[in-house]
Amino acid sequence: MALFISAFLPDRQLDETPFYQALTKVAIDLAQYRKHPVQTSKPNLDLYFLMSGAGEKPEFEGMRFHSFDIKSNTLKIESSVPRNILQSVHAKRYVVAVMQDAVEGAQVFFEEQNIDFQHDQYHYLIETLSADASAAIH
Repeated sequence: MALFISAFLPDRQLDETPFYQALTKVAIDLAQYRKHPVQTSKPNLDLYFLMSGAGEKPEFEGMRFHSFDIKSNTLKIESSVPRNILQSVHAKRYVVAVMQDAVEGAQVFFEEQNIDFQHDQYHYLIETLSADASAAIH
């Protein structure tokens, strides 16, 4: 399974928030593992972070399944980012926690579909990303 993360920014000023900077850092770190065996197999998980802007906000709170594309074997999950997280010093922890929750949700979905999903390997990868980030901070 390949895990991909991205964000919807309704306002360009959001790209300067601590949240967006944290998300970008985690995405860069994740990209370093693109040749890792678990990142080169199917199914795929696309995680979209939806941010609130000046005139627009997600129509839901929390996380939801968006769609599953059978052809590409890709599950799309969306996560609504609370406004207080946008400026939080804990933004990176939030990104990692949402990634872990998305993997748990994907596990349930793929089990129901009888699709093999190696969630434990993804938790390990996310923990590695989190540990690498912590080591870089200290």
